[in-house]
Amino acid sequence: MRLEAGDTPAGTALVLRLDLDRAWRLDPGQRVAVELDAGRLKARSQADAAFAAGLMGGGEDGAVRTQALEGSRTVAGHVCRGYQLTGPSVQMVLWVAEDLPVGVDTFADLLEWSGASRSLGGLLTRIRALPGFPLQTRTRIDVLGEIRETVSTVTTIDVGPQPRELFEVPAGWRVVAEAPAPTSEGDPE
Repeated sequence: MRLEAGDTPAGTALVLRLDLDRAWRLDPGQRVAVELDAGRLKARSQADAAFAAGLMGGGEDGAVRTQALEGSRTVAGHVCRGYQLTGPSVQMVLWVAEDLPVGVDTFADLLEWSGASRSLGGLLTRIRALPGFPLQTRTRIDVLGEIRETVSTVTTIDVGPQPRELFEVPAGWRVVAEAPAPTSEGDPE
């Protein structure tokens, strides 16, 4: 997987190779690839998700409802159908494309790897049941009585074989290791 900010073309990218258990943060300005400790990245992501689950009340097991939305929306050139998922402290609106050769399971697998599935609880089961790949999501969460909203939109999607070099460290770049995690006084090194 390659993640880039949509508003910064040719900017920093995160390359996450779940198949190799490796990750790099690519900085084209410096021509440097910082090799991230994939295990530490996963653990940090899962800890953040567990913290979020605690703030949300432990996830959304139980009374999660799915409602199909009327109409359609074009996202990244694909006609999408909308679905609203509602739980006790969270509401998600997902616009999914059914014409892509990848399904929602790929999206759900990333949520599970990152630990986000813990904070989503029963929502993940409902997300897996959707008939396509989400190209836009809007999440509203009640965190200790305060509403937080996140919107994520895929702006470009290229279907078909992709150049391998998009998912590797570019030739000629310097590769450096991520700085070690700080240790607290008294922690074993």
